[in-house]
Amino acid sequence: MNSAQKRSFVWLNTYAGIFMVALSTLMYEILLTRIFSVTMGYHFAFMAVSLAMFGMTVGAIIVYIFPNKFPQNNINTVLTKQALYFSLLTVLSFLIHLAIPFIHGVSVLGMLSTAFIYAEISVPFIFSGICISLLLTRFPERVNKLYAADLLGAALGCIIVVITLNISGGPTGVFIAALFSALAALFFSRNTKKTSLAKKVILVYTVLLLLFSGFHTVLVQQHHPLLRLFWVRGKWTDKPLYEKWNSFSRISIDGDSTKLETPFGWGLSNKYDRSRKIHQLMLNIDAHSTTVLSHFNGDTSELLHLKYDVSNLAQYLRPHGDILIIGSGAGRDVLSSLEFGQKNILGIEINKDMINAVNGDFGDFTGHLDKYPNVEFVGDEARSYIQRMDPNRKFDIIQISVIDNWFATSNGAFVLTENALYTVETWKLLLSRLKTDGILTVTRFYRSKPIEHYRLMNITADALKQSGISNIRNHIMLIKCQQLERIEDKSGTGTFLISKSPFTPKDISMTDSLCRTFEFENIVSPQKVTDSVYAVLANENKRDEFNKIFPFNISSPTDDKPFFFLYMNFLDLPDVKFWTEWDMSFNAKAIFILVTLFVTMAGLSLLCIIIPLKITSKKINLKGTSSLFIYFIAIGLGFMLIEISQIQRLNIFLGHPTYSIAAALFTLLLSSGIGSFYSGKNFEPSKIKSKFIALLLILVIFGLITHEIIIMFRMYSTEVRIIVAVITLFPMGFMLGIAFPLGLKYAAKIREEITPWLWGVNGVMSVLATVIAVIIAMNFGISATYWAGSFCYLAAFAAILKFSKKSVSDS
Repeated sequence: MNSAQKRSFVWLNTYAGIFMVALSTLMYEILLTRIFSVTMGYHFAFMAVSLAMFGMTVGAIIVYIFPNKFPQNNINTVLTKQALYFSLLTVLSFLIHLAIPFIHGVSVLGMLSTAFIYAEISVPFIFSGICISLLLTRFPERVNKLYAADLLGAALGCIIVVITLNISGGPTGVFIAALFSALAALFFSRNTKKTSLAKKVILVYTVLLLLFSGFHTVLVQQHHPLLRLFWVRGKWTDKPLYEKWNSFSRISIDGDSTKLETPFGWGLSNKYDRSRKIHQLMLNIDAHSTTVLSHFNGDTSELLHLKYDVSNLAQYLRPHGDILIIGSGAGRDVLSSLEFGQKNILGIEINKDMINAVNGDFGDFTGHLDKYPNVEFVGDEARSYIQRMDPNRKFDIIQISVIDNWFATSNGAFVLTENALYTVETWKLLLSRLKTDGILTVTRFYRSKPIEHYRLMNITADALKQSGISNIRNHIMLIKCQQLERIEDKSGTGTFLISKSPFTPKDISMTDSLCRTFEFENIVSPQKVTDSVYAVLANENKRDEFNKIFPFNISSPTDDKPFFFLYMNFLDLPDVKFWTEWDMSFNAKAIFILVTLFVTMAGLSLLCIIIPLKITSKKINLKGTSSLFIYFIAIGLGFMLIEISQIQRLNIFLGHPTYSIAAALFTLLLSSGIGSFYSGKNFEPSKIKSKFIALLLILVIFGLITHEIIIMFRMYSTEVRIIVAVITLFPMGFMLGIAFPLGLKYAAKIREEITPWLWGVNGVMSVLATVIAVIIAMNFGISATYWAGSFCYLAAFAAILKFSKKSVSDS
């Protein structure tokens, strides 16, 4: 092998190494969001992303402050060690997390528990950060190719983590992530003069990870894993009867199928005889949201309790018809439809694993509902599927029963839970799929201060008005069930009945009769209203003005602002008495978590600038570098703001969180990696301006045409919409990928010694942007988040003009 071939061999191993480190890093980061959502809560899952990125930033700053600890003449040995430490500590930190319970609640012990878990989980990412920082800053002449390999590895990680979660589950996925960083250590070790023994040790460790991952995947498929989540939100949990992970949830089934229990019901009438018990199992989603698997052997006498539930009132009014169930879950609403003798039943459930568990593994218990000739299950996101459905297919009833639990949102995880189900656009679509006298029935928990139902009233009024329907009072009924079991917490269950045609006197009379029979409360009907707020909201001339003066935001969510569960303004947070009186503690908690996270991340970001400055200000001349810091701050903020806005936007267009991650995150990382690779050509100052102007133009064009593209292709198949999303995002991602390597090359020309610090600043700004993106979207909309990211790149352009002049003058 000649010298040229040796250099090629060395760099091939180096590219493969950074590719594997980036792949492992992104895998572990996403895995933690899924694991934390179960073991700690959705809000901690949201913070896992920031935690990982901040750990990497700390690694970069360590490289900047202690450069002598990472000698250039021994760099491959250093990289081998850092990648190996990353792999080992990924496994170790995760095992510690499994073994130690999380203490939930606002207390000193709770804060210490959170701090400890975050500290020990963040350690592996520090070594990942050291590894990537060294590679990107020690070889400025190859930074475009190294950064390309970094982004391409992360892009592939997006796909592999989805596959891993579906096949191997969360805990096994951590070992697979560690396997890839161990492979990185192997690649780096091939460039070292290490003894064959050291290389063999790394090889044996890698093989052991591979064997364990494969073996444990088999055990997971057989539902007998060795490793599982033993502690869930601070409580020891027994092994569930069934457990299945996927990229956006973990479902588990618990209970005793031989035990008789009081029927589970959203709004079970107090007239139902509680001594009449049934066999049932409970299905949990991420250990928080719960639904029920009811035993059924074909005998409908087992289903009597379903006729006492307020969520099924529409089935009395429109029996023996065609029904569409959105969120069929564990099959409860399907059973209701069978009990009421509905002619055709279509159940749409976004979680295919739930359908498979109910009709497959537990089919003998639930009665194999999918085998009934008049029952059809579809695994898809409801709005996406309905848009593609034959427009001539209409329904007598469209039923939505307590789906999209607000638990996640009450814990601050707006970006992880919101979708476009409760928006005006969706309800217009649903109304268009009803027969002339069809009913849309929506059931949700009715709070003592029914803010949620006020907002539902607004959505209904807007959707009816935009559908050309006037005098909306004739089209709406709202019925409440106050279960005895929930009197203490002052909450009940409220069902909206929304008819495409005015309710007939027969409909109204039957509803009144059912309310008397089951002791339900008729709050809104064409003839009466017991809460004056609903009367005002139903009045087209008064509604808009009332919404403006109402103390909380109850206006209709839209596709651009789909935050149905956000009612409070941020400025209301200090007024504890105010939001306590309105029973808004769950919303206050969500906003408090977001604000706390923002303040924490902002403080840590400041420290990442101040601490290195204090330590190295006397050693390194920083004069004339301010524009460099502005540049890397701007592109760090800008890239994440754009990325998150596209994930949110595509979640509506593609209709599934997995698709939005795969299309948005994967495409942006892949195209940015390719853009980075080609950015190494034509590195003359005169070319930089034209590239950045092209980037800004593409951002403007993309922002202007995206909405039209979504409207144009929303009726097409999922495959076509994914292709359209990829094609649309690719040019923008390609240009975004140019910005970082160009900036780092300029920085290396001006002050090469501060490049690790700049990479760290870029990283910590990305951390901060994950929170800023959610706050902007909540207050101003998803589009505003995108344009804020675009403005950051405009600021970066101004900065590059300044330091390009500096570079020219110095040369």
